[in-house]
Amino acid sequence: MKKTRCGGARLVVVLLGAVGTVALFSGCEEDDNGPPPDANGYALAIGLNKVDPAHYGGWDGELSGCEPDAMDMQQIATNEGLDAERLLTAEATRDAVLKKLGDLAEKLTPGDLLVVSYSGHGGQMPDQNGDEADGRDETWCLYDGEVLDDELYGAWMKFQAGVRILVFSDSCHSGTVLKMIRTDWESPPAGRIRELDDRWKTLRVPAKLDRAKFLAMPEMRKAIKERAYLRDRIRSLPPSTPRPGEAATPTPPEAEAERIFVSRAMPPGISATTYQQNKTFYDELGEAAPREDSAQVKASVILISGCEDAQASADIGFNGLFTWMLKRVWNNGAFTGDHRKFREDIRQAVEAENSEQSPYFFEIGEDDEHREEFIQQQPYAVE
Repeated sequence: MKKTRCGGARLVVVLLGAVGTVALFSGCEEDDNGPPPDANGYALAIGLNKVDPAHYGGWDGELSGCEPDAMDMQQIATNEGLDAERLLTAEATRDAVLKKLGDLAEKLTPGDLLVVSYSGHGGQMPDQNGDEADGRDETWCLYDGEVLDDELYGAWMKFQAGVRILVFSDSCHSGTVLKMIRTDWESPPAGRIRELDDRWKTLRVPAKLDRAKFLAMPEMRKAIKERAYLRDRIRSLPPSTPRPGEAATPTPPEAEAERIFVSRAMPPGISATTYQQNKTFYDELGEAAPREDSAQVKASVILISGCEDAQASADIGFNGLFTWMLKRVWNNGAFTGDHRKFREDIRQAVEAENSEQSPYFFEIGEDDEHREEFIQQQPYAVE
């Protein structure tokens, strides 16, 4: 792969669809550490504020900040010159997401960039093909059903060598937090699910998050004004700034605040019910899905997730905490640095607001050299 590096001179690239016009001025030289100058960029932003109760045992998984996440992530990608699409809530079905990834795998060629973002609940279920040491497959909770991490591995396997894929996942998994085991899904003993749900209730609301602070933020005020569903969930709010001489502003009732500030993970009882009611479907998916094997993925893939496996990602009403801090670190494109620095700056910003949430960095792909080359590039850099 080659890119053009200029010292004291400038490289001007004008992209019109898939056609590139390059103006090269003196002082430029070829460098083998980047993608070709005619690379194209694509993005898919997925955000679900609800899921279909018909599949999830009557649970709709109500969240507030996931659709705004997807809209913001699409906007970032568009601003950086990527061809960006989004799927919101009922549009984000299993078939729609997997088909879109399949179509992109056919379209992208070596050097191209794909940015995929997911905001919604995460789930887990029993591993069926023996590739998970803990016996659990992680999932994205799409509108009409969960998609297994093995299925996503299968999607990445379809991309050509030399394609670069950056994945952001603002979700989490209650099963890891609670150390669920296989029998919790398949045949839980009496009282076990109640015990897990009771424990989950203590973790559902991020304890370290200053909810009153977030409720008073301009971003929240703007979101409440623009989004009826958010207004409906908050009945009383503190003023943006207290008037001189006024007493400290009271926080809204706990029941109202806890409808907004929640962890993005499927409750364990719902996870078990969803699996049991769709057992044949998920067992067959798990058995047929490819085993997770980085050597089988020819593309270079970076995953930056909202938290570590045993933690929870917070929804803060107008965004997810991870996505909101990603936006702040990106700073309308002013960020400079590689993917590791991007994750590290986001991690520090997230932990400053919620010390129990640490964004995680993971990479896969068979070609170590090209993967490391991708990691050292600026995020969203098409050329």
